Amino acid sequence: MKKKLFVVSTMVLSLFIAGCSQNDSASKTDTSTSESSAVAKEGTVKYLGTEYTVKYPTDKIVTASFEAMEDAAALDVQPIGAVTISGEMPSYLKDKLGDKVTNVGDKFGPDVESVTALSPDVILGSTKFDDEVTNNLNKIAPTINVSHKSADWADNLKLLGTLSGKSAEAEKLVSDYNDDLSTFKEANSSISDQKILMIRIREGELCIYGPDFYYNPMLYNDLGFAIPTEVSSITSQTTISTEQVAKIDADIILVQFIDSENEGFTTALDDLKANPIWKSVPAVANNKVYYNIVDGGYQGGTYLSKEVMLKAIKDDVID
Repeated sequence: MKKKLFVVSTMVLSLFIAGCSQNDSASKTDTSTSESSAVAKEGTVKYLGTEYTVKYPTDKIVTASFEAMEDAAALDVQPIGAVTISGEMPSYLKDKLGDKVTNVGDKFGPDVESVTALSPDVILGSTKFDDEVTNNLNKIAPTINVSHKSADWADNLKLLGTLSGKSAEAEKLVSDYNDDLSTFKEANSSISDQKILMIRIREGELCIYGPDFYYNPMLYNDLGFAIPTEVSSITSQTTISTEQVAKIDADIILVQFIDSENEGFTTALDDLKANPIWKSVPAVANNKVYYNIVDGGYQGGTYLSKEVMLKAIKDDVID
């Protein structure tokens, strides 16, 4: 009799456990379904004065610009697709974006078939795209061209935060940078007396930028370095000779170089260092020139770019 009771009890217990497991599974399924419904919800997102109708929050995002990729890395968002340069993912972003991201082609014009295959809810392109590229991407999914202007860095970051469901995280990063910047400026108010020049080597040539591009808004507006007269009148990327650099009054020079932007000119940086005219430039002669103070791939006008540069300036440039 005891044996029969034991068997019955065991059966009842097994049925109870099975029932609980089914309830747990049903509960998890309901939660998953609820989250999926939230992902699929269509709404309006406003970015730089323009409204876009997109599905969000979503993890089906294609980052078709390096600016958007840097923001994804900062927010720990893993896009389903990202662009490359010369077929390679930028080394400084490769590990941060995860190993499941799909290569959707070159940064100047993503491959339409590769993007289509991913069925994205939204595509983050670039304001550098021409109309044809943007129109083709819009046929696949709503496309928002992310600004390449440094002044729009916070709006760019908040946009991805909204689309990925990480608005709070984006707001915090913006606040963190502003706090770090305030702390730095309080400790280094005298840098306003120092003129700084940023040079980027591209296709073997020396390029400088106007006050509104690349790292310059951060260097001159955020940090407060003085701007050389020759730079203040430039409105875009401008090629310059070594002789012209020698005439610019700069106390500090930063030089950025990356192989992927110098195919066929991989010795350009070494050639510059060996150039007698370059050696005679005051900042170079005074050991106030810094090569690749951050990875040469950073775009300059993103949260990620700003934070790494702020740390590098603080650790390596300021006496």
